Amino acid sequence: MTIGDLVAKSGAQMRVFDLGRRIEEIPGDFFARFEALSEPYPVPYLKQAWLGILSWNPDEPGQHNIWFLKLPLDEQNILQPGPRDAFLQHWLKVAAAPDQQHGEAPCSYKPDANRMAYFHAQALQALGQPATQYYSTARAYLSGDMGWDNWQQLGLQGLAEVVARLNEDNNSLLLQNALPHMPSVPRNAVLGFLESQQPGQSLTSVINDTLSAVVAEGANAGDLAAFARALSQSVNADQRILLLQALLQHPAKHSIELLAAMGSRCWQDLRGNLLLNYLECLARNEQGEGAFNALVGDLLSLPGMRQHFMAVLGSPERSDTLVKAIEKLFSMVREGAANDGAGGSGGLQ
Repeated sequence: MTIGDLVAKSGAQMRVFDLGRRIEEIPGDFFARFEALSEPYPVPYLKQAWLGILSWNPDEPGQHNIWFLKLPLDEQNILQPGPRDAFLQHWLKVAAAPDQQHGEAPCSYKPDANRMAYFHAQALQALGQPATQYYSTARAYLSGDMGWDNWQQLGLQGLAEVVARLNEDNNSLLLQNALPHMPSVPRNAVLGFLESQQPGQSLTSVINDTLSAVVAEGANAGDLAAFARALSQSVNADQRILLLQALLQHPAKHSIELLAAMGSRCWQDLRGNLLLNYLECLARNEQGEGAFNALVGDLLSLPGMRQHFMAVLGSPERSDTLVKAIEKLFSMVREGAANDGAGGSGGLQ
C-alpha cells in the first residue's frame, strides 16, 4: 500500500507539495512513481523528501486533511519504504480504533510559520477557495494606505497569499511599488515567499534596486539571504549570476545564513567559477567544518551537482583551505562507510 492508495481507499482526492527548498506542487503521476520506488525524488533536502499532502473528500465540501511528512531517501534519492510504511500502519490503526490515543504519526513534522503560511496560501488555490480576510489587509498595507511602519498587525498569511496570487489583482505591481518602502521584517518575509514564484522582469528589477539600497544602508546576512531567495527563480539568469557573484564579495560572505540560502535555493546557478567561489566562502564559514560538510553533502544530493563539484575539485585556482576542508569531508565519509561495513566512500563517488 502507498499513501496514494490510502487516500484513494478513503474516497478522497489529494494534492502533494514539495516543502523542502521551495513550495511547489508535485504532479500526481510523478508522486505515484516515486512511491512505487521507480523514480528518484528530484529536489531532496537534507536527504529527505519534505512533503505537504492535502486531501479532501468531494462529498464533504469544506473539510480537508493535511499531512506534513519528511520521508527518508537513499543515496540515489529513491524513497526508503520502511518509514513510509510505518506512517501508513499508524493511520490504519487510527482508522481501526479512532477513539484510542495513537500518538504522533511517524515521519510527521511541523513547518515553520512562514512555510506554513505559504503552503496554506497554495492550498487555498488548489481547492479553488477564496483568499482569507488577511489578504485584503495585506494588500491595503502594500498599497501604502496603512503607513509603512504599521506592519505589526499584519499576519504572515496575508502576505503569503499576495505572493501566491502574484499574477492576480495587479499584485506584482503592488509589490513593485511597496518593496522599496517596506521595513526589513515584512520585506524579508515577502522576499522569502517569492522563492516559490518566478518574478517577472519588472519585479526583478525592483528587487535588485531595493537590494542595492539596502546594501548601501548596511545590510546584514539575513537581509542578503532573503534577497537571494527572492531572486532564485527570477527570469533573468545573467542577472541572477551577477547577484550571487556580488553576494560572495560582500563582508557577510562567510555567514552560514547567507551560504545556506544560496546553496539550498540557488543551486541551479552554482556552476564553474561561481561554484568555486561559493565553496571557498563555505570553507571559511563562521560555523566551521560541520556546516561545510552538511551544506556540501546537501548539494551533492541534487541531480547534476556532483559533476560540477568534481570539476571544481580539479581547478588549479582552488585554495589550500578548500582542499583541506574537502579532504576532511572525504575522510569522514570514508570512515563512516568503513564503520558501516560499506567498503566505499558513499555518496561522494
